[in-house]
Amino acid sequence: MLNKIRKLREKKGFTLVELIVVIAIIAILTAVLVPLIGNWTQQAAYTTLQDGAQTISNSINTAIAKVTMGGAPSSIVQIAVTKTNNTVTITIDGSAPAAGSVNKDIADEVTTTLSATLPNGSAFLASITGGAVDGVIYRNDSNTAIAAGAVTEAAGDFNDAYEYTAGSDKYAVGVSGKFKGVVTVAIDATTHVVSATVTTP
Repeated sequence: MLNKIRKLREKKGFTLVELIVVIAIIAILTAVLVPLIGNWTQQAAYTTLQDGAQTISNSINTAIAKVTMGGAPSSIVQIAVTKTNNTVTITIDGSAPAAGSVNKDIADEVTTTLSATLPNGSAFLASITGGAVDGVIYRNDSNTAIAAGAVTEAAGDFNDAYEYTAGSDKYAVGVSGKFKGVVTVAIDATTHVVSATVTTP
């Protein structure tokens, strides 16, 4: 019994100073790593949006090419899409395409291609020139359609990160083509052409 007590007394444990040092090191590491993890998460979100914008651009180009089959290029200048409750709503040049039209065929092809990959609550606006997409603005944070506004580079140390401001709303977006950078986006009420004017800093 005395031997057991003696052995317990001889066992070394952590001193209070050692425990305080370990806790201080953990606190320093936490203070350094938490902001980095936050930045990585935000960068991943921006990257997902950028990939989405490029996928949309490619899908629309493929849909137009498939429907026109090398014929006369489509005269479409704008495609806008929202997805809510697993329902894709698409407008071409500001209105729902008429049944039996080429625009309806293109809308159906775009819907078929993107309906499985677009998340609920997402929206995009694609600008088209000469039958090919020249820019896309894509968001997936709410089901509000994209209106005229301003594209700016997101604050912080991010790669290919953009924000879109329309009225008092500001949200992260993925952009491609002519919308990359700092631009003011306008939509002509008559022609539905989507313009992107470079904003002078």
